[in-house]
Amino acid sequence: MQSGLLALLTCLLLLSACGSLPRPFQPESKVAVDLRAPSTRAPLRVGAPQGAEAGDPKRFSLKVAEQLLTRGIAAEPQWFSMTVAPALETRLLKSKATLMEATEGNERLEMEWRLVSPGGDERELARAQLLLPRGSWREGHPERIEEAAYVNAAAIARALGVSPAVEREAEEATASRLVVLPIEGATGNGAESLEQAILQALGQRGIALAAAPEQQDLLLYCLVDISPVQGNVQLVTIHWQLLEAGDFVEIGRVTQENLVPAYSLAGAWREAAGEIAQAAADGILELLQQAGLRDAVQLGSPS
Repeated sequence: MQSGLLALLTCLLLLSACGSLPRPFQPESKVAVDLRAPSTRAPLRVGAPQGAEAGDPKRFSLKVAEQLLTRGIAAEPQWFSMTVAPALETRLLKSKATLMEATEGNERLEMEWRLVSPGGDERELARAQLLLPRGSWREGHPERIEEAAYVNAAAIARALGVSPAVEREAEEATASRLVVLPIEGATGNGAESLEQAILQALGQRGIALAAAPEQQDLLLYCLVDISPVQGNVQLVTIHWQLLEAGDFVEIGRVTQENLVPAYSLAGAWREAAGEIAQAAADGILELLQQAGLRDAVQLGSPS
């Protein structure tokens, strides 16, 4: 039922002139939306490390989440969450840090990662070790925290079955990054499924992803519009909007639309999300290239 609709999905690429843009994530009441917390639906939430006390646990969990994002794994720090109760499909990554003496002014940091299911079942997932200058973990040195996050995210990604090709592309990611904002308007589990699928599709194309935007980064906003039922079908239109993070100026849009059987997207989107995301990612990549934003991508075909 869903695969038939997706075979005909069209992708219309519109490269707009730069200019002011209504900000769909800033309501008219001028209540600010914290872009550092763009999602409450990421399937993986990275908890703060336990055990050997980290000097900057929030930064560590943020950087681990960002490194996972570059590998196409939808993740966010647990402290990003704006809800007390996790989403039904959310899993938690717990870590325990152990520090051991090493030679020549260094110390060995060992991290044990455990994966907690939505139902509370817990299992060992991965272990990672690296050498750090003595005291840098407890002092929260930013560069050492990023090194530790990189090594740990790579171990987590391997344990979750991410291919080495995606990891190599992540290593080559450059200055400008893309932050995927919460998907709005989707019925059923579409917001969660499509968010995870687009992150994976963009990561496969070498587009550098991040959880929290900096001034030079880009934002990807998605609005799903599902029309009322007419003659046992519904028109589904998906708008992808690429914006500059610094001033919210629009770079361009990708629009997908098609007629679908009535209520076919009211529950689980299943393979629909993946197929929609793959088609959209091609358009977003082309949009980045046409706009001359080559520093945001590693050009090449999907892995």
